[in-house]
Amino acid sequence: MKLIYKRFRDLVKAAVLMTTVLSVVGGCATTALASTKVACIGDSLTRGYLLDNEADSYPAQLQKALGGGFEVKNFGQTASYVIDDGPLEYVDTEMYPESVKYDADILIFMFGANDIRAYNWTPKYFENQYREVVETYLRSNRVRKIYFIIPPEARDEYFGLQRNAVEPTLKLAGGLGATVIDSYNLAIGHPEYYMPDKVHLYGEFYGKLSNLVASAIKGEAEAQEISGVKYINAPEENITQEVSQENNELFAAAEKAKAERDAANAEALKALIEAHPDYETTGLWD
Repeated sequence: MKLIYKRFRDLVKAAVLMTTVLSVVGGCATTALASTKVACIGDSLTRGYLLDNEADSYPAQLQKALGGGFEVKNFGQTASYVIDDGPLEYVDTEMYPESVKYDADILIFMFGANDIRAYNWTPKYFENQYREVVETYLRSNRVRKIYFIIPPEARDEYFGLQRNAVEPTLKLAGGLGATVIDSYNLAIGHPEYYMPDKVHLYGEFYGKLSNLVASAIKGEAEAQEISGVKYINAPEENITQEVSQENNELFAAAEKAKAERDAANAEALKALIEAHPDYETTGLWD
């Protein structure tokens, strides 16, 4: 009996040891038997492009914020789009099948930073194309929680305005029972968060974003309801009058740049609509 008990005890010790082993998945340290799987899906802002240390990316910091009961994987693909005429469609990248196969309990999407610059971007086109991508993750009947992050504004006036993506993202979320998390206030008053390209950000911003996302997942974030959609807006921060004025100037410059791009693309867009009158609904390609 003693020998049998000793063998049983050794097996238990071995099993306990295995549950505490850490593995590194997509740059995030996770427990081997985490109960809830989280997939972070998006473009370079999810990937953590240009960061010196991948541990500063928002998915990696989200892992720390959520703790050992969760396993967070980074499926960000730099330069990717959800619209089907983008130079790099997310569904054509290696990250896409990996993210679907992961079969996460929680799906967090953050697209739009690239899409919004497309010459044929419209709210309807973006919404429908985004939906097509998201629905490919929902083909099984398993219940999943879905979150959409509105990306931070770029400080490059020619990069577009993420404010234009808020309404279509809310409509998309409404049809999927998802939550929208708006990161606008996290970065708008902090030029120091931005890298020299004025588009990508440093780890301090991603840390704030990961804390906001973690609080949403845990049900701790304050939310409002917009057209039946749970909307979590980052709290406003006190910023100096000088920074506020600079933000207003950047916003105005971005609006002017968009109007100039729209005018320059008018003929190309007219030709597109003549060739594909339903492109906003159906997309351009199979």
